[in-house]
Amino acid sequence: MFAPLPEVGCKRFSRREWLRNAALLPGLAGVAGGGSLAGEGASDRGGKSPALRVQTLEGQVIEIHKQLGKVVLVDFMTTTCPSCKLASEGIQKLYKELGSKGFLPLAIAIDPQAANVLPIYRNLYGLAFPVGVLPREDVLRYLNQPSDKPMLVPTLVLLDKRGRMFNKWVGWPGEQELRSAIAVLLNEKT
Repeated sequence: MFAPLPEVGCKRFSRREWLRNAALLPGLAGVAGGGSLAGEGASDRGGKSPALRVQTLEGQVIEIHKQLGKVVLVDFMTTTCPSCKLASEGIQKLYKELGSKGFLPLAIAIDPQAANVLPIYRNLYGLAFPVGVLPREDVLRYLNQPSDKPMLVPTLVLLDKRGRMFNKWVGWPGEQELRSAIAVLLNEKT
């Protein structure tokens, strides 16, 4: 027999809604409070970004922590994740709109087959911003996350013009929320 359905206010959830919400809540914990960095992950909000280097498909080496003067969005993703595909499309729109104003997104694929698939993925989604591949272990070190915990993708880290961690999202926060956060940082004086 099932336990009684939970109630929130006056609303009663169906079993399906309750199960869906129960499955989503753990993943939303890192997003609560505006995607705060507190708790798991990279470092405290406002802390300097740890060193991270990635080679793009074109062979350019980007040192994320040294992109001072730019608002940097690092998108840790896989080429097979449906949410990552949504994120890539949304980030491309934002890059097209805000790239000339100092916004630099960087997608970093962590799946084992990414080196072979990423050029196709980039072309399929029309990505004009830098994309590269890193081993999962390097990304977990950057995020200060234990290797025995699963890594949820996409994980997005937003850095301000001084290279400090401004925000982190686990899951795609949506184009509007991301645009608002980027706009705040682009308007800051360095």
